[in-house]
Amino acid sequence: MLFKEKLKTLLLKSGAFRLRQMMLPRSVLILAYHSVATDWRKQADYITRGITTDADIFEDHMRILRQEYNPITLEEVSDGLRGTFSLPPRSIVVTFDDGFADNYSVAAPIMERYGIRGTIYLTVGATLRQELPWFCRTNFLFQRAKNKNIILTDKKTNRTWHLGDQLENREALVLYCHPCARLSGDELSDYVSGLESWFGFGLDLKEVRGMMTFEQARELRQRGHIIGNHTFSHCNVAHIPRELLQLEMVESNEILERELGEPVEHFSYPHPCLNPQWNDATLAETEKLNYKTAVLTSFGQVTSRRSPLLLPRILLNNQDNKEFRWKLENALAKIQV
Repeated sequence: MLFKEKLKTLLLKSGAFRLRQMMLPRSVLILAYHSVATDWRKQADYITRGITTDADIFEDHMRILRQEYNPITLEEVSDGLRGTFSLPPRSIVVTFDDGFADNYSVAAPIMERYGIRGTIYLTVGATLRQELPWFCRTNFLFQRAKNKNIILTDKKTNRTWHLGDQLENREALVLYCHPCARLSGDELSDYVSGLESWFGFGLDLKEVRGMMTFEQARELRQRGHIIGNHTFSHCNVAHIPRELLQLEMVESNEILERELGEPVEHFSYPHPCLNPQWNDATLAETEKLNYKTAVLTSFGQVTSRRSPLLLPRILLNNQDNKEFRWKLENALAKIQV
């Protein structure tokens, strides 16, 4: 392990990555974040550690981006793919899924200290109701069930999970999230409410206010950040009936445009579970809505060959400085690690 770390340090300092990058067609990396928290422990029961970045680590990331890379916006990526903007080398874009309140209160001020402007995708229904989305509610249920050592029995299959066991808890959580990914609107809310009734407790949505407001989104827009659409319910739009795309993609966009007072031109596909996360119907919908870009959770670099409506991203979260640089350099050099 010590040898591997020394080798990483040597390669990062050698200039080998930059030489390799110079030999390749120019590409862009889109980074995907979610929550940026000053104390992740306070929210760990509902916004999981896996989608939370510590504020001090996020600041390190932004400082590195400003000093060693070229942070650009999604608008510039869109222009670059159309050939109306010359993308600088080592270009990086910062994006956030879900629309958590800390994107406004914690992440945006950090970015602005380094002259970086990001894209924040709002889960429109959660923003409208000022309630955390369904995956926060289900995470809370299973986290508390683990602490209470609850035994869950599925009536249909007669399968039993001991939720005090971490592996069984995780397996049950994933299984019970699958229906959520296929539901939308009131049906989704009713399903989660049914789970809460079975457990006998639930996340207090009035007490926990974790979503950005539309007013804050408008302010961020004025400060140079981009606000995009992340659907209405945060379901997997590739797995819902086609008629429900009207609410999840079209009506959510209308609500967001009305609240912002301007066109919404960027979209992020939710990927709570299940694959794939897009299909021909959803692609056609993004085209009808005249989006300039739509981003996925699949790993990869943005090149001129990529469809602007199917852009890959990189999820890094809590990597330390060396690992952050290592992942970025490998990705820009198109080396899979």
